[in-house]
Amino acid sequence: MPNAKPRFIDPPELFRSPRYTNVVVANGFAFIAGQTAFDAEGNVVGVGDFRAQAEQTYRNLKVTLDAVGAGPDDIVKVTNYVLDRANLPLLVAVRRAILGDLRPASTAVVAGLAREELLVEVDAIVALPA
Repeated sequence: MPNAKPRFIDPPELFRSPRYTNVVVANGFAFIAGQTAFDAEGNVVGVGDFRAQAEQTYRNLKVTLDAVGAGPDDIVKVTNYVLDRANLPLLVAVRRAILGDLRPASTAVVAGLAREELLVEVDAIVALPA
């Protein structure tokens, strides 16, 4: 049986970039683009405040899960990008507060991000419920 064509989803609660799609669904998985602290209008929430940016980032991730009918327990892989490794424990605490105590495969990368104001970015792969 041939695979269905990918579906490209930009939930209305999230900023719609002209360069990427927030969620692509293909072959039983949702591939979630790197979520950041953008609000729906493309403004950065919490400039200079790691906790505020992490909370907005994980709220945005939750919106993408809702858009495909999935929940935190369906996440199989996350990649966390931060500017300062000292913020990793706070990022984990924020993730736990918003998504619960999940333990997917996970990678943390300390690197620069696409915009100077951004302090954190998270992407994910989600196994969709049957």
